[in-house]
Amino acid sequence: MAITTVASPYVFDTDLVSLTEASALLADTGHPASPRTLKRWALKHGVTVERAGRDDIASWSDLLQVHADEVDRRTGGGS
Repeated sequence: MAITTVASPYVFDTDLVSLTEASALLADTGHPASPRTLKRWALKHGVTVERAGRDDIASWSDLLQVHADEVDRRTGGGS
């Protein structure tokens, strides 16, 4: 699956991805998360989620960290 790049006014925000694309990429991890779940988790962890047309977008790096934190919390990892 190809990731769509999003034009951003911020120089360092080069890893923006739609939540739909992020959900598809995370499906192969064995711990899938829907775009709606990713948005809820992102907001819970203080990750900025913005609108770009019809898509919600966020930093892929931040989403990976949020996903890891939530999976660890749910599976008891890191304890």
